[in-house]
Amino acid sequence: MRKNSLHFDRFKAPFRVPIRTPLVELNEREALIVEWQDMNGSTYYGECNAFNSDWYHFETINKVEETLLKWFEKHEFVDFNSYPLCCELIDELIEYPNARSVMSMIFFQKFHELKPIEVAYGATINQNIEQYFKQYNGELPTRIKLKWHEEVNRDIDFLTEHYPQIQRAIDANGVLNHEHVSLLNTFKDEQFIYIEQPFSKYEDYIEHVNTLELPVFIDESALNLERIIQFNQQHLIDGVVIKPSRVGGIDKALEIIEYCREQQLKYVIGGMYEFGLSSYFTAYLAQHSSYPSDVTPSDYYFSEDFVVDNAKTDGHLIKYVPPIVDKDKLTK
Repeated sequence: MRKNSLHFDRFKAPFRVPIRTPLVELNEREALIVEWQDMNGSTYYGECNAFNSDWYHFETINKVEETLLKWFEKHEFVDFNSYPLCCELIDELIEYPNARSVMSMIFFQKFHELKPIEVAYGATINQNIEQYFKQYNGELPTRIKLKWHEEVNRDIDFLTEHYPQIQRAIDANGVLNHEHVSLLNTFKDEQFIYIEQPFSKYEDYIEHVNTLELPVFIDESALNLERIIQFNQQHLIDGVVIKPSRVGGIDKALEIIEYCREQQLKYVIGGMYEFGLSSYFTAYLAQHSSYPSDVTPSDYYFSEDFVVDNAKTDGHLIKYVPPIVDKDKLTK
């Protein structure tokens, strides 16, 4: 009897510059790579954005493996012969967005032709802003997003003085409160495009958003379309950071993009310290985003990758080609 097969591999690489954010410090990134071979013998790969620990989300790498194995037991002999059927069956994973997202990536490849992509370069800097500009030899992004830290105002001043043409944003990861509003308002400028996830609680947005003079985007609060609609209907936000791994995959992200377009709500696509497979699909979704998304060259975070062809800068753009996995670089 014909059947599908599911396998798990890992890939690990050190960060070129250690990550320092309000939530975590990271020196390396380990990724779960899911290999799916369908009953016709075709093989597809998905890169999971979960982490080893639950600092960011309850779904760890091990939890995703466990979840997918249970799901696979029910569908080992199913012929996944249409994209709508695939999306319907992975909806069984709706409570596990990282697990659903990696399968969404796999099935999207199965039913869509992947093409080369060009998108705007949108860098994220975790402090050490001057080191960033030395490291990348004048290859300027269109947008720089700064991770919040206690001296972030110095970074804003540096950008304003030396690189006034670059669009600016700040990602606060929900750590701010009303005491930070007056400082944030000093950053108001035509090149300051948004403050990302300033507060953690919905109630804080209701209480404080009217005192903020900056455009507000949600990230961690953008769990699904229903939650985004709630924020938008209360006029609490100007835009959304859409992360496929948070909302459950590429198909769910596309539904949210359609809603944002209908509502004239701005959006960008968020990255997850990802390698070349996942970052291709971040770039795919970011092709028509309101501002540059979290799209960077392959060597931005890591010196090593498991895809064959790297994403490279071309002026203010990043060029991607359809990803091909080098299985020899993966480990069990």
